[in-house]
Amino acid sequence: MRPLRGDSTALVVLLGCVTALGPLSTDMYLPSLPAMADIFAVDAAAVQLTLSAFLAGFAVTQLIYGPVSDRYGRRPTLLFGIALFSLASIGCALAGSIEWLIFWRFLQALGACAGVVLGRAIARDLFEGAQAAKALSLMAMTLGLTPAVAPILGGYLQSWFGWQANFLAMAAAGVALGLCVLLLLAESNQHRNPAATRIGPMLRNFASLIGHARYRGYVGCVAFSYGGMFAFISGSSFTLRSVFGVGETTFGYCFALIVFGYLGGGMAGARLTTRMGVDRMLGLGTASCALGGIVMAVLQTYAWANDLAWHWLSMIAPMMLFTFGLGLTMPQGQAGALQPFPKMAGSAASLMGFAQMTTGAVVGIFVGHALNETALPLSYTIAAMGTATFLSYLLIIRRTAVTD
Repeated sequence: MRPLRGDSTALVVLLGCVTALGPLSTDMYLPSLPAMADIFAVDAAAVQLTLSAFLAGFAVTQLIYGPVSDRYGRRPTLLFGIALFSLASIGCALAGSIEWLIFWRFLQALGACAGVVLGRAIARDLFEGAQAAKALSLMAMTLGLTPAVAPILGGYLQSWFGWQANFLAMAAAGVALGLCVLLLLAESNQHRNPAATRIGPMLRNFASLIGHARYRGYVGCVAFSYGGMFAFISGSSFTLRSVFGVGETTFGYCFALIVFGYLGGGMAGARLTTRMGVDRMLGLGTASCALGGIVMAVLQTYAWANDLAWHWLSMIAPMMLFTFGLGLTMPQGQAGALQPFPKMAGSAASLMGFAQMTTGAVVGIFVGHALNETALPLSYTIAAMGTATFLSYLLIIRRTAVTD
């Protein structure tokens, strides 16, 4: 079977599926979190650690996969990661305690991380400028189908078979994706760097990236917007159940609604980026994130202050506005961050992913401990992350665009 052409839509879809290992791992079992807390006899904060441990593993490994793929190639590194993901997913399904589940989730992250880092790096290998942003937007649309479908499927799997079925489904998806990569993906790294994995050059590469002001700005937009999304991922199943009375299967449909916002942002980015440019689209996306978070916080504060029992749409509707902005912000921010570094795209993607996942992990731990019987902790966290996203654009991207 011939590998897919570098300019084919099918290749972009495959890369979107590769990057989907991350959201598949976090979103499919979200409906099971309250039930898992009951089964393992632990509180919400302990169950949240299965998410935060995943992001911690994801963050650390981001610093490794990029340089390794810069030296040895994208394809073999990606195949290794997918194999590890599949094996660790089986380990999660067999876990007999919350401690073992946290351990296997950490290993699962080490594998899933390869998809996100290398999917972006391969896109940077094959596309330039606005075309790279367009490809990343199309990948985001493909990627967006995963969080739309995964919680719905996860809710039904939880109802029919229990929480273990979600992890077995992840393992099956990993095996299928690994076969597709093995048969259809050609090597894209044409600038292999034998020194990329040496500690000295690696640290110099990271120092060079950190010293680049616009890189920091783009990474800030990506990291804070993801922090807002992960706050929702971490706390929504508990908040929607305790505050709004949403059940396991209904939760999946609530989650799908916010993904429609994300898909809308991805579609707008794919259609308009080549005409409007990366930075203008990024400005629209970051403003949407800030507005969605602030509207959510205002609505939930008003409801709490006046003892109102509002419908769950009072949280989901502004979150849809946030995720519309996320669908614009993520691909534009990623493209802007990677564009100046063609010879160390893997390292640039790794450091960006490290910042993104570390932010998510910290936010997830905070939300797990802050949750109460109101929607305020979750709403305020999302509003803070949306505002920080917009400020990263205003104070760094726009300012450096004027001075450069």
